[in-house]
Amino acid sequence: TQPHVMLVVVTNDLPIHAIRRAFDDAIATGPVVITSPTGSGKSTEVPRWLAASNHRVIVVEPRRVACRTLAARVAELEAGALGERVGYAVRDDAAHGERTRILFATPGIVLRSTELVASADVLVLDELHERSLELDLLLALFTRRSDGPRLVVMSATLEGERVASHLDARLLSAEGRAYPVDVRFLGSNSSLPDVDGLVSRVSVALARAASDPGDVLVFLPGKGEIDACARALDATSFDVIPLHGGLSMSEQRRAFAPSSRRKLVLATNVAETSVTIPGIGVVIDSGLVRRTRYHDGRSFLTLAPIAEDAATQRAGRAGRTGPGVAYRLWSAAARLAPVTPPEIHRESLVPLVMNAAAWGRSVESLPFLDAPKPYALDAARDELRALGALDDDARLTERGRELFGLPLDAKLARLLVEAKHQGTLDDVIDLVSALSVGRPLLLRTSADGGLVREGDCDASALVRAMRSGSGSDPALSSFVLDEARRTRTRLRRAYELPSEPPRDELDRVALVRTAIAADPRSAYVTRLRGRSIAFANGGTELELARESLLGSAKPPEAIVVFESRAFGSGADARVLVTAGSPVSLDALARAGLGRDRIERVAIERGKVVAVLERVYAKRTLTTREDIPTGALAREAFATLYLRGSLFRESKAASEERLAITALAAKLGPDVVGESIPDDVPDLPTWVAARLEELGIESGEDLALLSPADLLVPDVSYLVRSAVERDYPRAVNIGDASYRVDYDLDARRVTLVLVRGQRKDPPPLTYLPKFPGFGIVVSTPRGTHVLRARG
Repeated sequence: TQPHVMLVVVTNDLPIHAIRRAFDDAIATGPVVITSPTGSGKSTEVPRWLAASNHRVIVVEPRRVACRTLAARVAELEAGALGERVGYAVRDDAAHGERTRILFATPGIVLRSTELVASADVLVLDELHERSLELDLLLALFTRRSDGPRLVVMSATLEGERVASHLDARLLSAEGRAYPVDVRFLGSNSSLPDVDGLVSRVSVALARAASDPGDVLVFLPGKGEIDACARALDATSFDVIPLHGGLSMSEQRRAFAPSSRRKLVLATNVAETSVTIPGIGVVIDSGLVRRTRYHDGRSFLTLAPIAEDAATQRAGRAGRTGPGVAYRLWSAAARLAPVTPPEIHRESLVPLVMNAAAWGRSVESLPFLDAPKPYALDAARDELRALGALDDDARLTERGRELFGLPLDAKLARLLVEAKHQGTLDDVIDLVSALSVGRPLLLRTSADGGLVREGDCDASALVRAMRSGSGSDPALSSFVLDEARRTRTRLRRAYELPSEPPRDELDRVALVRTAIAADPRSAYVTRLRGRSIAFANGGTELELARESLLGSAKPPEAIVVFESRAFGSGADARVLVTAGSPVSLDALARAGLGRDRIERVAIERGKVVAVLERVYAKRTLTTREDIPTGALAREAFATLYLRGSLFRESKAASEERLAITALAAKLGPDVVGESIPDDVPDLPTWVAARLEELGIESGEDLALLSPADLLVPDVSYLVRSAVERDYPRAVNIGDASYRVDYDLDARRVTLVLVRGQRKDPPPLTYLPKFPGFGIVVSTPRGTHVLRARG
């Protein structure tokens, strides 16, 4: 069904008001898609329209700052207190109750609250163009369903017709009240946006904007670039205000508050959508963004040029209150990608698969706007099975439901679940709380970090910071510390632990034991690469991040990794350890990691004894002498037998019998008189199977064996006679002896001189007939063809 498109003209004080009547008609019959520029009022007005029609509404906002800000604004418009008729729910913070009719919530909260969703009449997915995994999943879960809430999808830059067609929905479009924006390119060539000389180029653009009206918004790729620009521009007449997700709510509010000076807001792409920063007249766009790229089961963080849709969205920020100017720090000749790729094509799909399974759905059964890649799905399922979260049918296990119930990354949740069984909850809650924020708690400063950063263990430093750190400590991020402690409070309450955590030092031995039990792949052995160090566990090798304390002393024998981050692309792609704990090789062996292999084997006092090496990721953990058992015992017996140290005569006879059997099978029944299966094993394969058949389980079983036990069964007398008469394995002609090699596919025999001084080939009359075969003789003077064909 083609979506119905309605383009309307603005007639009321907010552009979105023009579609009010059309929206009321559309929502009564099915899903609705709304496209309207940022600032048109859709995020505040549409939920109010729905509530006025007596609908209970959940508005899904991708960002926490938008949830809180929009909820406060709508509550103000509704003339009520925040948390009553209008509320919000984000991680670690909520204000709503039974009387709440409009609830702003993040996608993660909604996905974990089936009862909350069941109570809603309408589910509004705002800013869908951000295309996060969670937004895409929510869209798929409620597409064309008659048993759930009605669906409203909204965005400023959404592909409206495509989404409306996918949902079989009405498409409503409201023109924005945007003013013209003069776009000026400052790049000198046709290359894509890049980071070289970024600070100085921002300064040049800022100088050109001196006479332009309004405050200035600068789009930068990350916190590092924001900090560098803030330091360089701090002495200007501007009120320099950073804005990124790593700031506290009070710090973020500075960007939206009035200032006595002209504001210079240095922001990441958090400022592209959601809420509008008032007063912006100038946008300076670096054209860069840090985003993830999926490769080999991991999401790598890369610095990349933005797409055209993001560039348009950023420039539009300058035209909200009057004519504006957008300075782009790249050339007009550069060709950007048309749209930003959705997370479903550039992220690990572990959370998508687990969230879908928790809703009782497989990913393949859901109608996604963009289908996930099969290889990424397979990698996600493999990861969740390794964590014990999925069964063979891709359904959540009991452990998987436990992991899903925790608002943590699957690996951190698995560590917490194991800590409950290991009795290490106090330490692990502190550690996972610090890691769950997703931003560094320990900062690299000119100071040495004091007692918090003492030692060579990141886990110890993080737990120490959680228990005794201060927000005023320059070596710690106060925002991360506050958020981590809020998470700790919630987790301790969930596990019914005392609100105050212990002040003891971390029990590293117990923590390492817990981590390996939770996920054995977290253990890595150290490899020296000249002056550099790498860490291996049999998969992708890791390097050490500069901020990790693991490099502060001599290289450890091994480490347990609690956090790693992927950076770069192509040949420059690297995975860096950002949080780990040193551990000995012996500790890895005691934890049951690695496999034993036989280094040496001998017979001593009637028993088979072996020197066994415990090997993990090609590194020997321990070496010991022991009586091998199980498969190792059978391998030890086979080694002794095949090298001739055990039942030498039996081995020689077995080799000869297998050779005759294989030759007879190739020659066929017309030649040897019997049909012999052609799947004749080689001697190592036969011995391995025979030892298992005999039930050998220990090196002490040597006394139970006799030479006859390891003697290959012979062919019949008829077969042996036929083979030895015309197809011998050796030929003696008096002054020379030859080994006979058979090429059965080419139907050719080669006689290789093994004894004697004969330089010329023997006459054909001296040799067996070899019916059906050509005959070649190899002598010191070269190879001679005596008979081309049989």
